[in-house]
Amino acid sequence: MKITLLARLPFIFFISALALLAGCQEDDRGTHTSTLRASELASSRLDMATGGLLETLGQEKPANTAAEETKPPKALSWSAPQTREDGSALKPGQIAGFRIYYRLRHEDRFNVIPINNPERTSQPLTSLPPGAYEFAITTIDAQGLESRRSPAVMVDLI
Repeated sequence: MKITLLARLPFIFFISALALLAGCQEDDRGTHTSTLRASELASSRLDMATGGLLETLGQEKPANTAAEETKPPKALSWSAPQTREDGSALKPGQIAGFRIYYRLRHEDRFNVIPINNPERTSQPLTSLPPGAYEFAITTIDAQGLESRRSPAVMVDLI
């Protein structure tokens, strides 16, 4: 029995594909990256490439993309006020700290996170369980007077 080259072609192709795939196996000595980290790296590389391309074309990158809007914040940050509620100057040495008021949106009662360092202007949110939150902040001056709460900020932690 003679087998023609045409009849062997699918078999040869299959063996060639197996040989190529065998060379693509992951090396055990390589670093392993989590799926989340790999996604972050891919997004970062895509943003860099897109930014470079847009820059080459003389265009600006859009301010917010849908992916950026859906990412939950990792920290709440604010700027220290420079004036009191009555409009008079509030110098950095006159600020004793801040209070962060927060609650799940369906709750009535606020919880408080005291910030006793006037230099600190951010608070990590990583310790809070997932949920729909409302945050507001006040400033405490050196005499212990507390400002009114800032306008509420709504944050969905996933």
